Amino acid sequence: MIIKKFILIICTIFGSFISYAQQDIVIYAHRGFRGLMPENTIAAMKHALDKKAGVLELDIAFTSDGHAVVSHDPWLDSLITLDPAGKPIRNGKEHAIYKMTYQEIAKYDVGSQQHKDFPKKRNFKSEIPKLTDLIDSVEAYAKTLGVIPRYSIETKTNPKRDGKAQPNPVVFVKDLMKNINDKNIADRVIIQSFDPRTLEIVHQDFPKIITMLNATKGTFEENMKLLTFYPTYYAPNANLIDKNLVDTCAKLGIKLLCGNNNSKKEIDSVMALGVTEFCSDYPYEELP
Repeated sequence: MIIKKFILIICTIFGSFISYAQQDIVIYAHRGFRGLMPENTIAAMKHALDKKAGVLELDIAFTSDGHAVVSHDPWLDSLITLDPAGKPIRNGKEHAIYKMTYQEIAKYDVGSQQHKDFPKKRNFKSEIPKLTDLIDSVEAYAKTLGVIPRYSIETKTNPKRDGKAQPNPVVFVKDLMKNINDKNIADRVIIQSFDPRTLEIVHQDFPKIITMLNATKGTFEENMKLLTFYPTYYAPNANLIDKNLVDTCAKLGIKLLCGNNNSKKEIDSVMALGVTEFCSDYPYEELP
């Protein structure tokens, strides 16, 4: 009798684990699954589609000649960037994208250098793409796969960088949305940010666009006070997500995304709370 009860308990636990793993989850390919490919590149986004990513996550900066480019930071990242001569750059912040033309930026290689945190990443010469070029390439490739891509685009803005490393938030949002609208993908775009200013502008000037507030600290109540409205999505880190937050967001009609996470154990734990959308540098099946 005791043995039967033990077996029943084990089967119940194992069955619950399997049910979590098999839920219909949506994985946001963080920077195009940068654990596998050169981050924020056209090749990465295409590969993410091959890996069945539900949403392509990317970041935007602006050049001195007004081009929206796909880059996590408003400067070149010394961890991944080689100069035009093929040598690693030392101080990325000395290479502010907002102070360079696109023609100058395109000479740098952001794909060949091995990233210390991502040993599985493929390394090959890559350039920082214009947002419009990335959209064109991804949309064309998606058609060959028979899929319709979705995009989660982060406004990499900070009040301390206004006019120095980025346009002011009004211009930033206006120019970004022009790119998005010109490519007719607005209905498949999420605008996400840690900067509530850009989300406020999107909400006021482009009310049909889905918005997402990112958070790495603070309570839900504290972070919602940063906005005059409830965003479509709230994206806190895993350590900020508990059952109370899940229930609160459900009552308010706010969708939850677990912020970038590469721990299968943590993702499964959050999944058990009822969260089904996650951002990661890897597909779920390839989490280290």
